[in-house]
Amino acid sequence: MQEQAHAEEQTAARVQEQPKESVFSSTLSLLLIGPALLLLRFWGESTWAYWTAAVIGLTGAVVAVFEFVAAIRSALRRRRTLPSVWAAAVLAAGVFALGVRLSAS
Repeated sequence: MQEQAHAEEQTAARVQEQPKESVFSSTLSLLLIGPALLLLRFWGESTWAYWTAAVIGLTGAVVAVFEFVAAIRSALRRRRTLPSVWAAAVLAAGVFALGVRLSAS
């Protein structure tokens, strides 16, 4: 009985020692979408800039989908709701802006 109680205490202590998941743990998508938007903004008329931005931006958009799902999942579990909603909104806005820029060019 004491061994089981001791094991439960150790498990609880390990759970508390683990760092909390950060909503912003991965910013790879924004690091890819941002430069793609800048390329389209300043050199969007050039073919090389358009295709480079498309490749970089779509790669960032694919990564953003996974980050978006993680942010929504975190918000639904009521863990850091405000940062989760903010991260989801920023990711959605970035992907939307990229889609608008790519379709307009």
